[in-house]
Amino acid sequence: MQIFVTVSEDYDQSRLDVFLKDNAGDDLSRSTVQKWIDSGFVTNKTKEQLASKNGYKVTVGEEYVVDVIARPPSRLEPIPMDIPVLYDEDEFMVIHKKAGIACHSGPGDDQPSLVNGLLHQFKNLSATGGERRPGIVHRLDKPTEGVLIIAKTDRAHAALSKMFQERLVEKTYYAWVLQAPVEAEGTINLPIGRHPVERVKMCVREDGRMAVTHYKTEKIVQTQTGRKYSLMKLGLETGRTHQIRVHMAKIGCPVVGDTLYSRSAKDYAQYGLLLFAKRLEFPHPFIADKRILVELDFPERFKTFERKCPSY
Repeated sequence: MQIFVTVSEDYDQSRLDVFLKDNAGDDLSRSTVQKWIDSGFVTNKTKEQLASKNGYKVTVGEEYVVDVIARPPSRLEPIPMDIPVLYDEDEFMVIHKKAGIACHSGPGDDQPSLVNGLLHQFKNLSATGGERRPGIVHRLDKPTEGVLIIAKTDRAHAALSKMFQERLVEKTYYAWVLQAPVEAEGTINLPIGRHPVERVKMCVREDGRMAVTHYKTEKIVQTQTGRKYSLMKLGLETGRTHQIRVHMAKIGCPVVGDTLYSRSAKDYAQYGLLLFAKRLEFPHPFIADKRILVELDFPERFKTFERKCPSY
């Protein structure tokens, strides 16, 4: 099995093992990637030579090929699931991912994932992401609801992935948060990395990856007891794991219902995580001058929270 990856601006001058760990697949350990490099499985396609040093500093635009022994056939089973299709073409589509379902399975999570539903509902899915992630071009966190692009062919997968790397995909999120930012509109530019102790969490840390979130306060609700809730419009320049959730918590405005980054999540359990990927806009991967815009209405739980929150 071959894995193809290209160095984006975010990883320019990063170590080769770090770049591959973050980009060559999900749930990879650094030691696994280093074994690939030491075993001669990694080729610098741009220079047409083996990549033999873990600490080699990669350069933006460089292409790498990883030749690894294929895993045993996937045991993923097709499972009936409600997956609304919002936009559909022969080579890709845009779907509505519901809250509470992971895009694909991970360590310690044996719950059915979106992939199980995709396998049941659709005949053709790209294989570029590996047997655990057919069709998955990008991800939303398990508790996050919203629009998601799915590739049906490897050609579309490669083209769409490149657009994400080049930041040509405009993603607009909305979230209800606790409190209100000091500045009604602004940009949060703080690096994000894995939490040093709680490994399921991410955090702001100096040695993390660059992460940039733009926000605008759309509405502030003052409750009868003096609490504040704010509806935020959010745009991402980067796509780090839990980026919006970490950044909003860092400025004192955690997302309502966030069980990882908010101490009061249990008070809003009936709503789930109130973070919503509402809108995607991107250039058509194969048709010049054509743009695709897909947008969802707010889910009912968002509307219910807005009606009820003044009484909290």
